[in-house]
Amino acid sequence: MTAARFAFAAAAALTLLTAAAHAQSDDAEALRASGEAGEQADGYLGSPGPASAAVQSRIDAINIKRRDYYTDLATKRGATVSEVAATTACELLRTRVQPGYWYRDAAKAWKKRAAGTEVALPAYCG
Repeated sequence: MTAARFAFAAAAALTLLTAAAHAQSDDAEALRASGEAGEQADGYLGSPGPASAAVQSRIDAINIKRRDYYTDLATKRGATVSEVAATTACELLRTRVQPGYWYRDAAKAWKKRAAGTEVALPAYCG
């Protein structure tokens, strides 16, 4: 992804975050806070360990909504869904992963954010 295209996608992702936050913030936050789910470098929620069917269903429902938002925004902005998702992931990792919360980095390793540390962002986040 070129720097200009990434910057464009980043601006678009901020718009997306506002809309997406209203649609799913409570359930996604509850899942993150409980440790049952974490943000991933691909822009979707995942489970850092085995998930019950009920938890997996909640994660899947949130990810379906996210994919819908990413698809809509990608169409409007002339970007790919994966570009919008990756750009949004940067913002989600920066803003939603609190100390004690799980996240999955670009190398697909689950990590728990320690107090006083920053999230290890993927290289494309800048």
